[in-house]
Amino acid sequence: MKRYFLIVSFFFTQLCWLNAVQAANMTSVVNPPEGRLAIVIDGNSPDPDDVGATSVMLGILKGAGLTDRLVHYSHSCDLNPFRNPGIQKIDKINEMRRQKILQYVADEGLSHFGPFDNLRADYNCRQDQEGATQDLVDAINSSSKSDPLWIIEAGEPDLIGYALEAADSKAIDYVHVVSHHPANDNSGDFFTWQQILDFGVTEHQIGDQNVELQTPTDKWDWAKDHQNKGIAFIWRMLAYAEHDGVVDFQENKFDCSDAGMVYWWITGANNGGNKLSTPEDMKTMLLMN
Repeated sequence: MKRYFLIVSFFFTQLCWLNAVQAANMTSVVNPPEGRLAIVIDGNSPDPDDVGATSVMLGILKGAGLTDRLVHYSHSCDLNPFRNPGIQKIDKINEMRRQKILQYVADEGLSHFGPFDNLRADYNCRQDQEGATQDLVDAINSSSKSDPLWIIEAGEPDLIGYALEAADSKAIDYVHVVSHHPANDNSGDFFTWQQILDFGVTEHQIGDQNVELQTPTDKWDWAKDHQNKGIAFIWRMLAYAEHDGVVDFQENKFDCSDAGMVYWWITGANNGGNKLSTPEDMKTMLLMN
């Protein structure tokens, strides 16, 4: 009997050790820079990817224990969505539907993954452009060397441009803008990307996140009907975007590519942040807390 208990004790100790190592490995990837985070997404443009990406962004901030760092969130930042020069178009009915689903994603996501104590509100740029702009201006003006602002550009740059235009030029020295695709940078109706850079922000181009994060749907099967309601919510939003129907290039794919920029920021930003995160990376971080 004594030998039996010794064996059980040994395996229990080993299991505890393995769990501790796993936990240490998971938390070691969380290495955000100093400062605060702002997220500006579109989603009311033809591509519906931000419906799913928003839920993942909020989820990984929760998993990393960084919800207090988010100080601005706005969606539907395509201020003139019917001017899109590309082949893919969105009509007024679908654009209004997108605004509504994006607001739902924001409200539900903040509820599932909060509290986001330093977030004043979540803004619909099409319904309250002035409020969204002023909120971002305030976040910019609060920036300093020890507390910079990192803006995730997950859509057209126009709202960011209007905020930078109205902000304190001295504070802009401590503003970083993160991008992963020229489809966003070059799609402004009112500001070119060069104009954004001319304000004096620090630019970070981390490479196309679609490479690893626009995937077959089965990469997210683990999240479907998950006992954690927030995780199950993420799966539903990814599925909503896949079934959206306005564009054809998202069929049979789950796309959270814009969340790759937040993952890069969480894992170190320009100090070794992961520029090629995968759905498996997202899963690990989502389940950390």
